[in-house]
Amino acid sequence: MARFAPLSLFGLCLGACSGTGSYTILVPPNQVAAPVRDLAVARDGKRLAMAKALGAQPEHASEAWELGVWSTDEGKMDFSRAPGEVTSAAFSPDGDMLAFAAGDGLWFIDMNGNRLLGALGSSDGLSPFLRMGQLRRVRFMAAGPSALACGSDGVIAHRSSDNLQRVWLGKPECTALDVSRDGQGVALVFGLRDEHNLAEVRYGETSALISQLRGHQDTVIDVCFAGHGQVATASRDNTIRVWQAKSGQSLRVIPIPPLVTHLACSPSGHVLASTHSNDPTIHLWDADRGQSLGVLRGHDAAITALAISPDGSALYSGAQDGSIFMWSLPR
Repeated sequence: MARFAPLSLFGLCLGACSGTGSYTILVPPNQVAAPVRDLAVARDGKRLAMAKALGAQPEHASEAWELGVWSTDEGKMDFSRAPGEVTSAAFSPDGDMLAFAAGDGLWFIDMNGNRLLGALGSSDGLSPFLRMGQLRRVRFMAAGPSALACGSDGVIAHRSSDNLQRVWLGKPECTALDVSRDGQGVALVFGLRDEHNLAEVRYGETSALISQLRGHQDTVIDVCFAGHGQVATASRDNTIRVWQAKSGQSLRVIPIPPLVTHLACSPSGHVLASTHSNDPTIHLWDADRGQSLGVLRGHDAAITALAISPDGSALYSGAQDGSIFMWSLPR
């Protein structure tokens, strides 16, 4: 079984302050300038996975990496090469497994030995367990564990107990998904031709429909689970909506700047973070009152990825120039 070779170039860590929050630079901008596509924090908060879209740039091979893991305890990064441009990554609930989408394949890493695996429970070496369209986002559920990935051909699920490989829903063009903290609820965004503003909440591996979130006037871009059984969505209609997950009732509408690209929810549900096209800043929102909590400034390039730590104390952001910051958040 193949092991990833660590790269040690990016050991630099700097500190600075912004107007509304302090930040630490985990990865500075670099020559490769590969955009950060996704960030994922392990449930225990001890590891941060960083997914990049690199492309072939052999002249900068010493800086070339597609998937990195940062140790928050040790304050250092152990980088690992990955097969192809990585678009998304997620830790299993116990932190022992890392799933990531590279190209049109879903792969797994055994974090206890940094071993690259194919399908969970399989013996087919380095073959991804399934190839289907462009995969945009990967998340784990509680049971199994079961990994979900959404992409241009719909949603796929993989359960380790029986090595299940299947299309989970018959709907095309899944553009975003998130899983609740208990690992049971799944919030999805579909880019259907006749319903560009549709998001749904479903239950577990049965994919039973719980609610449909209807009310946005334009395409839903991102979705995340907030606290108190709520879901937040961000749309091109320049609003964030907070919903009751079980009923689909819209609880509040928050006006935001145009061209939203990403949305992140704190575990408590009190703080929301949004990013916007060609904008190097991060906007923070009070989810309960629908008011602005300020703007985080520090990046020099547009933000392309967001993740919030399990305890809600830190926000991680990745940018178009490859930089990755860690910010302190209000509780």
